[in-house]
Amino acid sequence: MSSQAPAPRIPVPAAAARMPKAVDRVQVTRGLACLLLVLFHVVGGKADDGLRIADASLGRQILDVLLYVRMPLFAFISGYVYTLKPLDPARPGPFLQGKLRRLALPLLTATTIFYLTALARAPQPPADAVLGLLHAYVFSYEIYWFLQAMLLIFLLLPLLERFLLHSAAGCAAAVLAGFLLTVPAEPIDFLSINGAAFLAPFFFIGIAARRFIGTLSPTWTLALLAVLIVAFALHIHNVATLPPHMGARRGTWLSLLIGGITPLLLVAHVPRIALLARIGHASFAIFLFHIFFIVAMRMLLRAIGIEDFAIHLLAGLAAAIAGPMLLETLLAKGKATRRLFLGLR
Repeated sequence: MSSQAPAPRIPVPAAAARMPKAVDRVQVTRGLACLLLVLFHVVGGKADDGLRIADASLGRQILDVLLYVRMPLFAFISGYVYTLKPLDPARPGPFLQGKLRRLALPLLTATTIFYLTALARAPQPPADAVLGLLHAYVFSYEIYWFLQAMLLIFLLLPLLERFLLHSAAGCAAAVLAGFLLTVPAEPIDFLSINGAAFLAPFFFIGIAARRFIGTLSPTWTLALLAVLIVAFALHIHNVATLPPHMGARRGTWLSLLIGGITPLLLVAHVPRIALLARIGHASFAIFLFHIFFIVAMRMLLRAIGIEDFAIHLLAGLAAAIAGPMLLETLLAKGKATRRLFLGLR
């Protein structure tokens, strides 16, 4: 038995003990992605949707410019965060079960609620309604194509991890393969295969960013920023000069450059804004439910005679962010609701 006295405890300065934890740039980037997604759905993707702004308007062109950023940001972050708890290629079962619970259950629940809500507004014969719901479960349906596509990518990960994603060259090959499949896969909306092909390159870039790229040096940051500025300039020119919606298409080299470089730079250098990080923490609930709050706020404002564009825009954004965050808090309290709606244990 040792007779040594225990080492003295080093006192921690009170200021250091009170020092807040640094805001996570990944969550800030995710929060920014949420804002871009919500903005798109508040304004509307078409001239006869949302706030009904014309296809040739500046606002519509801005939304088209952001097409190469919105969903690629989510896909990149999914790949980046996946590397924190990757699957074991020799034992992929637990990982896949977790993803099915985390994504498939909320996907089915949210799809059903969305479909039934739409059905209440535009009734159909019972047989057609049932067939429509079944179709929504297995084909791209409204905003939920993203979850179908990501689930498909996760289901392919055991093979990809075994043969490709363990090396930088393999990740590059996966990025290139997904990119080259984007245009050919566009007509295939079964299980959102088209969406999976579109998102896959950015998901793999997210994996590579954490596994093989690491911290960006100042030289690399400046080089990537220069490429991004040129790519955005060309993209803006296309959107401004081509017919509506033709200047922002999936599967172009500009989409790959912008969608791949933007999140790399954001994760490395975005300002640590606590509010955006908080929004990022609630990104899953915001994605699932923001559309319900957007529609409800729009109906409320119109019911009381408010048609001002700015009020609709700001109120819609606020409702679409705050509403799902509050709903997530409520749903997390019940065992059944947290599993069915949020995919949590």
